[in-house]
Amino acid sequence: MPTTLSPTDIANLALSRIGGQAITSLLDQTSQAALICNTSFTADYLEVSRSGRWNCLLTTAVLTAIPQTLLPWAVGSNSTITATPWAQNTYYAANAYVTYGGYYYQVNYNYTSSVNFTNDLTANALTQTDQNTWNPNYLAADGAQYASGWGFQFALPADFQLLAVLNENACWDFDGAGGDDYEIMGSSLFCNCQNAVIQYVKNQPDTTQFDSLFTNCLAYKLAASISTALRSDEGKLQMEMLELYEKYLRKARAKNGGEQQAIRFNPIRSSRFNQSRYGGVNG
Repeated sequence: MPTTLSPTDIANLALSRIGGQAITSLLDQTSQAALICNTSFTADYLEVSRSGRWNCLLTTAVLTAIPQTLLPWAVGSNSTITATPWAQNTYYAANAYVTYGGYYYQVNYNYTSSVNFTNDLTANALTQTDQNTWNPNYLAADGAQYASGWGFQFALPADFQLLAVLNENACWDFDGAGGDDYEIMGSSLFCNCQNAVIQYVKNQPDTTQFDSLFTNCLAYKLAASISTALRSDEGKLQMEMLELYEKYLRKARAKNGGEQQAIRFNPIRSSRFNQSRYGGVNG
């Protein structure tokens, strides 16, 4: 449940843990403690929010696809390729494309072909693509036709902090991995699924929505950040606060994980025969 604490309340929790005096506002320009807390608060909050699957910050989103630029050899509606059939004793420029045996090949460097195609391939003069000539609109399912190496790109939400799971309800989880494979680069998510439904930890600046687990960890992290500047103890108290932060962070992760029920395949519930014969999912 939310603690309804304000940023100033959380800062005072941090100050109390290092023996500091309470402040009246983070915006108090006359208080050294307020100035130091205000400087560290946002950075510490963002770090803690990315440190685990916080259920109080968890939400869902259906992502919007972003068109990717095809590699030169990947023939499709968005690009074309110029290739000539490989021939003996013929000069080819680097990065040109030739066809042989139903596939496109890229020329790796300027060279003159031999009398045997296999010899050229073995000499690393050519690299086979996965684009075949008899199906020019073929797009590889593994995303090899894109520089990202993934078949699909999606824009992440503006308030994105940490991905919890991708497509947990939209695919069969045969290996128990919890959703589809993915990679995050910059502000985009890449995967090999044409749809992307995610659960993610959001950037929630409203501190009244933080639960006690998150608030406790944030207070210890903030205490660690401000302790040296306020106590001038060469970092001794900072190390103590960081140890406590890590301790309570582990407990919070375990508690948040315990509130997640894994989605598993239920053969009884999924049986059409059972439902049609007994009129219910469990007989």
